[in-house]
Amino acid sequence: MTKDIFDLTGKVALITGGAGLLGPQMASALVEKGAKVILADLSEDKCQQVIREMGLSDAEAAAVSLDVASSDSWKNTLQKIKDRQHKVEILINGAASTNQSKTANFEAGFENFPEEDWDRIMDINLKGVFLGCQVIGKHMLENGGGKIINIASLYGVVSPNHRIYPGTGIFQPVAYSVSKHAVIALTKYLATLWADKKVRVNALTPGGVWNGHEGLFYERYKHLNPSGDMANKSDMNGGIVFLASDASNHVVGHNLIIDGGYSVW
Repeated sequence: MTKDIFDLTGKVALITGGAGLLGPQMASALVEKGAKVILADLSEDKCQQVIREMGLSDAEAAAVSLDVASSDSWKNTLQKIKDRQHKVEILINGAASTNQSKTANFEAGFENFPEEDWDRIMDINLKGVFLGCQVIGKHMLENGGGKIINIASLYGVVSPNHRIYPGTGIFQPVAYSVSKHAVIALTKYLATLWADKKVRVNALTPGGVWNGHEGLFYERYKHLNPSGDMANKSDMNGGIVFLASDASNHVVGHNLIIDGGYSVW
């Protein structure tokens, strides 16, 4: 019988942003292939609620509280996982400051964008990924390897199209785009650093993911996308499983773009 290269049975995956837009969907995809998922977010209660809503058992999922911008929080989270006799073999850095989790002045234009909002977005979107890769990556090196998937963004590949936002109530601040470009750069740096040590570091870039969008923004976005629509959350499933599994063992520093062709035009 041919080995299923997508099988994740017995693997433990830590997912930051576990209670966010994509965290539960990514968790579901990994559990379906046999992994145990640990959902991490600022609120452990929200992660536990997600697990209940998904109908997952204790053998399939657990929840932890994690402040991705804190080195101590990362180290404490890893220790909790190790105390449960687990090792992290898959890390998905999904936590981010987005339109769903805005800073106080997220909607400020570039000319008036406050320094404190820049710092906070960078702390979550970039420093959080740096710390996760540092703490969990070291753990993986000590245990013979692993898979790190950094969730980037379409706006880490191309600039936001500034013309589609006026009048929509949706904003894309400068710090978001810059931080996501940097996540891709960090991914490439670590991918080559650890390529010969069996720690695979890659990125996944979702295009615009539908989250109840309607009206002017939705119509403009669909018009700009060759596929004619936004992505569904489930469109990320195949990419996540691929990058987390043995199917991607020779994939190093790749940014897998799932955007319906938006960045091709």
